[in-house]
Amino acid sequence: MAIAAEEGGRQRRAGSRQHYVAVAGADAEALLPGGPGPARGCRAELGSILLLLVLYVLQGIPLGLAGSVPLILQSKSSSYTDQAFFSFVFWPFSLKLLWAPLVDAVYLRGFGRRKSWLVPTQYVLGLFMIYMSTQVDALLGDGQGRGPDVRALTVTFFLFEFLAATQDIAVDGWALTMLSRENVGYASTCNSVGQTAGYFLGNVLFLALESASFCNKYLRLQPQPQGIVTLSDFLFFWGAVFLVTTTLVALLKKENKELIPAKEETKGITDTYRLLFSIIKMPAVLTFCLLILTSKVGFSAADAVTGLKLVEEGVPKEHLALLAVPMVPLQIILPLVISKYTAGPQPLNTFYKAMPFRLLLGLEFAFLVWWAPKVRHEGGFPVYYYAVVVLSYALHQITLYSMYVAIMAFNAKVSDPLIGGTYMTLLNTVSNLGGNWPSTVALWLVDPLTVKECVGAQDHTCGTAAAAETTKFTSALDIPVEFVEKNVKLRGKLHHVTEKGLEVEHIPISIPFITAIQRKWQSEGLLLIRLAGVEVAPSGTAWLQRELSPHQPLWFQLLGREGSALECLVLVNKGQFLSTCLNEELLSQGLGRAARIEGLPHQSHLYWKLHRRLLRAELKAVKKNKGIWKEEKKWEGIQDHLSSNTVVQRLKQLGSWFRGSRES
Repeated sequence: MAIAAEEGGRQRRAGSRQHYVAVAGADAEALLPGGPGPARGCRAELGSILLLLVLYVLQGIPLGLAGSVPLILQSKSSSYTDQAFFSFVFWPFSLKLLWAPLVDAVYLRGFGRRKSWLVPTQYVLGLFMIYMSTQVDALLGDGQGRGPDVRALTVTFFLFEFLAATQDIAVDGWALTMLSRENVGYASTCNSVGQTAGYFLGNVLFLALESASFCNKYLRLQPQPQGIVTLSDFLFFWGAVFLVTTTLVALLKKENKELIPAKEETKGITDTYRLLFSIIKMPAVLTFCLLILTSKVGFSAADAVTGLKLVEEGVPKEHLALLAVPMVPLQIILPLVISKYTAGPQPLNTFYKAMPFRLLLGLEFAFLVWWAPKVRHEGGFPVYYYAVVVLSYALHQITLYSMYVAIMAFNAKVSDPLIGGTYMTLLNTVSNLGGNWPSTVALWLVDPLTVKECVGAQDHTCGTAAAAETTKFTSALDIPVEFVEKNVKLRGKLHHVTEKGLEVEHIPISIPFITAIQRKWQSEGLLLIRLAGVEVAPSGTAWLQRELSPHQPLWFQLLGREGSALECLVLVNKGQFLSTCLNEELLSQGLGRAARIEGLPHQSHLYWKLHRRLLRAELKAVKKNKGIWKEEKKWEGIQDHLSSNTVVQRLKQLGSWFRGSRES
């Protein structure tokens, strides 16, 4: 687990309490409808409480799994730009307000208002997890030159979290009505404990069992190259659990039919959105939303980056996850303790008081990252370093939960059952969004704001992919072997098109101010770029000279290196948002032939993926008789015409008769 997990992705929504709210133009409504009657103890509704607990545990599983993927990506040397892109996975919980009214208003009356969404959503989640179990290993990369497919992972887990967010809306709405007024406070406990347990199972437990070093050290007698479980195994198991649990809920659990329809049901989707819009327009709500959307900017970088930086500095991800184990009791106890201070008329006072301490802990996290390489030794890290990390994390949890419980208490005061879970979802999702967007921006800025100095032996290069941000390469030999092996994509500026290839100036990606200073010390030189997998015809060279303008910006992805030349895929912008691969464009125009891709292992997945792309492009030109293929077709036509000509046929017959007469 990262020092601060994606807060927006795992924030729990407090259960509703007996508060009264005033909605513009409406009478005061109790949070839960109910009339006079005998009090019901918790034992009478123990089954409902346990069901809510199970549903919230299942809700925490997708959040925990999604929270573990960034640590896996970091262990595979993914860039922080990739981490920022993957952070969009946690956004569905911040955007679920867009479809929450639909979940509230559309349902099958005979099946149940909440079960109409809960049951199909959990079935889809279970089937989706089972399907993901067959694909996720390939998406994470094979470790043999094929890195993680971050875009595909992001899309896959975004859909995963979208389904989990939809399930969250249904469970939150059902929690308002499943328990009686006397026991509704247990909904908050089920929410907090259930999601914490689910996140623990999907994140901490999974990372520990997935780690070969942890399993070999603590759980096995004989070492093995892999952990006890893989992400594929874990997804399949929990997919089966989702299917079984959902079937039991669909068959055995009935919704409460004793509610007053006017209180519980809305008139329709349009009315729900209209009411929601009227709530958003209220000045007090707008002010509150602006406060929450910007309040977490100050500590977003420390929360989002610290854990990843510690993994980068060598702290094993499974050790980092296990450090969260002592935090689980603390995370359960803290809401109960802090709620005593937020139960008054001004719960946000606790939020304001905790903020300065959380900002100071951001400096503490920066110190931990700086300190990590200082105390690291061959066996790992000393015990006292982990002790300091645990203490820092515990203090961070106190400040985090103080702010979190304060916000949840305030949201509970203004939750209105008129639109079920949508009113509470509005305030909670704004709070989640206030934590998500600063974290995404912070991750995106890590690579451009990182300056690294590469120090190596004489005549040797060194560095990682991040060094390309500030280092200008003036020769193919300057580029580290690691860049070529990882197929790093670099930016450049075209200078000349020659028969040998493209002469390109490398343009490092960095902060404009720093770049201007660096240019004073950077040497000049051009890289020779060859189009990988393409045997360029003379007409192709002429086409490149005609179509590409001097100083045109382009991107080149490193595939191999042969002497002073680089074998690359070359991309040029086509319009504002699209780009064209010159390798494929030349072949599709019939200006070259597909050839072997130098530098890539023939058995690698990337080689055959690119080779198929190039062959498909060449096939287009062959079918349309374009370029060199058109000339060859003409010569074949001339040959056919000559062979069918009468004079030519007579000459062939005469030659055959003459050869026969000489032999006789």
